[in-house]
Amino acid sequence: MTPVFTRDRVTWVMYVVLGWFAYLQAAPGLVVPHLRDELDLSYSTGGLHVAAFAAGSMAAGILTAPLETAVGRRLLLWTAATLLGAGTVGLTAGTAAAVTIGSVLVMGLGGGLLIVTLQAVLSDQHGDFRTIALTEANVSASVAYVVLIGALSLTAALGLGWRTALLASLAVPVLLWWRNRGLVLETPPPSATATGRLPRAFWVAAGILVCTTAAEWCITGWGSSFVEEAVDVSADRAVSLMIGYFGGVLVGRVVGSRLARRTDPARLLAAALVVSTVGFVALWPATTAVQAVAGLALIGLGIGNLFPMGMSLAVSLAPDRAVLASGRAVTATSFAVLLAPLTVGAVADATSLKTAMVAVPVFLALAAAGLAVVARVGTPVRIPS
Repeated sequence: MTPVFTRDRVTWVMYVVLGWFAYLQAAPGLVVPHLRDELDLSYSTGGLHVAAFAAGSMAAGILTAPLETAVGRRLLLWTAATLLGAGTVGLTAGTAAAVTIGSVLVMGLGGGLLIVTLQAVLSDQHGDFRTIALTEANVSASVAYVVLIGALSLTAALGLGWRTALLASLAVPVLLWWRNRGLVLETPPPSATATGRLPRAFWVAAGILVCTTAAEWCITGWGSSFVEEAVDVSADRAVSLMIGYFGGVLVGRVVGSRLARRTDPARLLAAALVVSTVGFVALWPATTAVQAVAGLALIGLGIGNLFPMGMSLAVSLAPDRAVLASGRAVTATSFAVLLAPLTVGAVADATSLKTAMVAVPVFLALAAAGLAVVARVGTPVRIPS
């Protein structure tokens, strides 16, 4: 019998957990305009909030494999969720930059542990179908992005503020844990998942992830601030216009999840790089809300597939060491999230945000060069029928 892709209870739980993670992962970048107004922060200090999340995730990428061996996947998953929730409470309660940045650091640590664990679960659970599972999981993340924009817009309209939108999400992991207390998450032997060497081609793929993630977080972290200045609108209005970007990400990932069933992720990644570049060309000169939303939608359509396809490509090059490969990949992408907002913020303080955003096509070009290298030295990815 020909094997088929099946979504079991574990799969659905991981999809929901990833959606909640994505909701809070995107939050620091979207609330930076508010924090800059409330705390009178510079671009560089505002960028430290996104960078702090990345720093925590970098540490998590290194720690996940040994922690999984020590405590098992189930306990690690829910402990990570607790850390992410605690950091969120700290962010909403903070009245000084040191407190809000430190809280986002805790969010990054918990979120990093969470994303590495759930990606490993999906990879091990679905084997040759991991590309489909990971892409569908990222569709749930895209839905969460759109929900976040809606929640922030709704709380702003009701006068409740952005903090309410973040705190309300904490009900998700509590309810999910309560309904799935007996869920079994098997931990494979350490020799197969947490140790060993990764092939050279994997490290090239990790480099691609660094570049694509840097490009993505230039938009995610600074997109609303860019629109606020380019179109001359309020912070709340700029955040609401980001629906174009996150809506594009959602559509891109839905389409990508379908194409992933029959197409090599490397080919999909190449196409996504092209669409992302065209989107940036449309966004950069925008001076009206319509232009901005159109450009954001197009760049989101491409960027939406950069991470899932890049991650699928990377893990497929080390299929028998899913945790190790996923952990190293998360560390690499976290480095990019750490680097990109700080670099853009520093350049924006010295010149302008519009000039600083030119980093986006530079990162995309470097990713394309890395993909060409993988095409020559990597192992072809088998797509299950």
